[in-house]
Amino acid sequence: METTLEEVASLPKKILGNLDGVGNLNVYAVQDFNLKLLNRIVNFGLDIFGEAGMDEWGLVPQISHGNVFIIKEENEKYIGGLAIFMRDWEEKDKCYLYDLAIREEFQGNSLGYHFLKIICEELKEHGFEYITLTVDVDNDPAIRLYRDKLGFEIVAEKEDYYGKDEHRYIMELDINKVLNS
Repeated sequence: METTLEEVASLPKKILGNLDGVGNLNVYAVQDFNLKLLNRIVNFGLDIFGEAGMDEWGLVPQISHGNVFIIKEENEKYIGGLAIFMRDWEEKDKCYLYDLAIREEFQGNSLGYHFLKIICEELKEHGFEYITLTVDVDNDPAIRLYRDKLGFEIVAEKEDYYGKDEHRYIMELDINKVLNS
């Protein structure tokens, strides 16, 4: 199924910023959805993550109670990126980056960096100070983005975190580091 976003214009949304230098891309906070949009976001995640992508049963509560952000080119219908965050229940000033995906043809333009930097501004406005995430220890491009470009620190390494041989780094970012850079 093609991942388009025709319906976003008719839904309540908040444009957080423009990703200058990479087409005419905007970052949107998804605040509502219809079934076509929901299916397109789900399919976008499945295209990137395979069966590990979030289905509609997980995405609906995330849109309703979490923070879901997308990248969309202004004059095109395609989703360029997706980020899903959830609140940490133990530490109220911390959120967890559940999913981050950038469409393959948009990769390599520092889009992930600029996408997350714009989102950090929004998260800060909502009282968050820190972001945590997990990343596969062998995912060098993601680790470079998180650690080297954004300033995340590896705070732990978990063996078999998602099952046998699914080792993950736990990483954390002080949002002020990104906003002050």
